[in-house]
Amino acid sequence: MSSVHIATERFDVPVEGTSLKVSALLVRPPSPRFGYVMAHGAGAGMEQPFLEKLARRFAASGVASFRYQFPYMQEGRRRPDPQHLLESTVRSVVRRAETAFAGVPLFAGGKS
Repeated sequence: MSSVHIATERFDVPVEGTSLKVSALLVRPPSPRFGYVMAHGAGAGMEQPFLEKLARRFAASGVASFRYQFPYMQEGRRRPDPQHLLESTVRSVVRRAETAFAGVPLFAGGKS
């Protein structure tokens, strides 16, 4: 049985309209069919075991994923950011993912 190389890359993504940056992880199989931008839930960040396992399963099925932190999680705070900052973060991350996925169809969602 041959093994498939799954690349993992870390990024810092500037959040538009702020001086903030958030961390992101790209998990990319060779020749992905599409990409999925995946937000974490309110209680745990992008590196929680469930999201890591999900990203690996996606990659094994030919789907790249781009997980990211929201600023409050990046800074270790418990309370979610105001809506305008959450939305700005999502817009910024999706724009960065569009570049990372280069021509691959893109979907966005998350875990709650």
